[in-house]
Amino acid sequence: MNSKVSIITICFNCVNDISLTIESVITQNYSNIEYIIIDGGSTDGTKEIINNYSDEVDVFVSEPDEGIFDAMNKGLTYATGDWVNFMNAGDQFYNTSVLQSIFFDQNYSKIGVLYGSTFSNHFIENPNKLSFLYYGGIMACHQSIFYNISVCGKELYYKTKHKYYGDIELTRRLYLLKIKFKELPIVISSFQGGGFSSHISTGARKAKFDYLFQNLGIKGVIYGLFGKILFLIQKYR
Repeated sequence: MNSKVSIITICFNCVNDISLTIESVITQNYSNIEYIIIDGGSTDGTKEIINNYSDEVDVFVSEPDEGIFDAMNKGLTYATGDWVNFMNAGDQFYNTSVLQSIFFDQNYSKIGVLYGSTFSNHFIENPNKLSFLYYGGIMACHQSIFYNISVCGKELYYKTKHKYYGDIELTRRLYLLKIKFKELPIVISSFQGGGFSSHISTGARKAKFDYLFQNLGIKGVIYGLFGKILFLIQKYR
């Protein structure tokens, strides 16, 4: 039996990008999809574009929220699938066969997290080692991760205190709980970039170490520095 996949798109004032993402979801050649769009109360025409796809979208909510991870949690309350993926405005699946390649006639009922490669900046980025999670990093782009709703259970939520790195905190928490992860040998998403966690700025760097300190204390800051060294070694070796 083919798993039901809930795709959640979070958006806010993204009139130039939202169609790209919606088309990427609704043109998948896998039929057992639930599509949920959570909009933060856009005023630039985004809502009007989404309404043009009303026949293809199962749930559409447009109202103010308290940030991206609050919106993601809201999306999770509507999800009724076996698996969930967050494909946010401006990002897209790598091709129309991604979900078919992963879920058609496959049984991953004991796996908690599936992940794969990402196409970004004209290159395919393969996953990092899972040990990156231990040091406060992440093994794959958030758009290239699927979470098993029943296996992850009550742990499938984002801590909204993290403005930038709630996705890393969630995935790391699942990893430390010994939930099973499985890497898939395919490219899952095309990542546009420009999201909160991708901004290279003093504020984002500070937020990263705030996140590590809040979760692990001074040891987390040390882990973060060590993890960065491991990342650079893997990237440039």
